[in-house]
Amino acid sequence: MSVWYCIPSKRPPEEAEKCLKLWRERGYKIALWIDAPPNGGPAPESDHLMVGAEYPGYASAVNRLIRNVIFVHKDSEWFVTGGDDLSPDLHHSAEEIAEQCRLYFNRLHSEAYHAKWEARGRFGSSIGPFAQQTFGVMQPTGDRYGSNERHLGELGSAYIDRVCGSPWMGREFCRRMYGGRGPLFEGYFHMGEDEELQAIAQKLGVLWQRPDLTHFHNHWARARQDERDRPKFLERANSSVEWQKYKKLFAERQTAGFPGHEPLEA
Repeated sequence: MSVWYCIPSKRPPEEAEKCLKLWRERGYKIALWIDAPPNGGPAPESDHLMVGAEYPGYASAVNRLIRNVIFVHKDSEWFVTGGDDLSPDLHHSAEEIAEQCRLYFNRLHSEAYHAKWEARGRFGSSIGPFAQQTFGVMQPTGDRYGSNERHLGELGSAYIDRVCGSPWMGREFCRRMYGGRGPLFEGYFHMGEDEELQAIAQKLGVLWQRPDLTHFHNHWARARQDERDRPKFLERANSSVEWQKYKKLFAERQTAGFPGHEPLEA
């Protein structure tokens, strides 16, 4: 069994390594997407590397990484995404959290399967094809960044309560969602895929939010909310133009029931 941290990385290797080292020390494998020269440069240390001539956007890059890791590394079971400014939970290993997720989603799907058959006056003796131990999304919510920004959500809620911005996603979920393309909708460039992921996981009944686990996001605006601190490579991604495009697309897709999200048969 292996757990993979799958992200595109734009920071210089020595900066990205400060983040990746923490994941590696806790048992995670690292899969990276980097830009090819001249936009890209040397790659940080990784277990699986993809180099693209043109950055396809966050969701597309993560989906491609996960599809490749699933194909090449047959023992891959859980996939975590975020960025090269995110820390793992420092109090649990990848293996410990993976086992907790496996048990939780196995129980969740088993109960749903048996409830379905009992409602029909029958009892299923097996778990059933949909009840996969890795068909689910788990989001640590211990990082309370944004909890004082009350205008953005429910009173006291943090940013991570409203999106799946650093999720654990099971192999079956990743393999089957969006008709087999991956766990994220690729119509978003940088923002929006995390909000849709949360909505889809809730719709399917496979979202587990865990306030006891923390993925600390060292966001560029966290210290002082100053635009001058924003990395150059995030200028387009964090622009008002991209923000408006994402909000419009999300609202349209939400109204339509998020077309195309449907998973492949187990």
